[in-house]
Amino acid sequence: MAKDKYFVEVLAADPANIPEVVLLNGFVGNSALEGYTRLYLNAVLNEYYEIPSEAILHTAAASANSNNPLETAYVWVKADAELIRKGKSIADTKISFFSGPIQSGQAADAAAANAAQAAVAGGPTGVQNCTQAPALCGNTAWPGCPATPNKSN
Repeated sequence: MAKDKYFVEVLAADPANIPEVVLLNGFVGNSALEGYTRLYLNAVLNEYYEIPSEAILHTAAASANSNNPLETAYVWVKADAELIRKGKSIADTKISFFSGPIQSGQAADAAAANAAQAAVAGGPTGVQNCTQAPALCGNTAWPGCPATPNKSN
């Protein structure tokens, strides 16, 4: 893994053969898996990617500022690398953090409201006939979703 160089020097060392990459941003840490590097996706460290270390082409610190006070890192990864996504979602974290008889009653009320809202939107994903959420933000072509949403409603 190359560090301390401007990313263009590393990724475009041969301008005729620039690799296809994916740019990720997060907190770089050690992995429990041999040969992998962990990239935490949030500051509570409950969601992360396990990235094969040899697939990391370059890393660079993102300067700390008011929008990035904890100084995350940019990580350029080979586009064909197989990453392992692990951790709890934000919803799972909230559910396990807020527990007890009072919260249980409020959670049931919220679930009923969410179900009603989903029915109006056309399904739990907000797209008619779609039943599964996307694996990554912005992906709208995931299993369980029709090629074109049903607009008959």
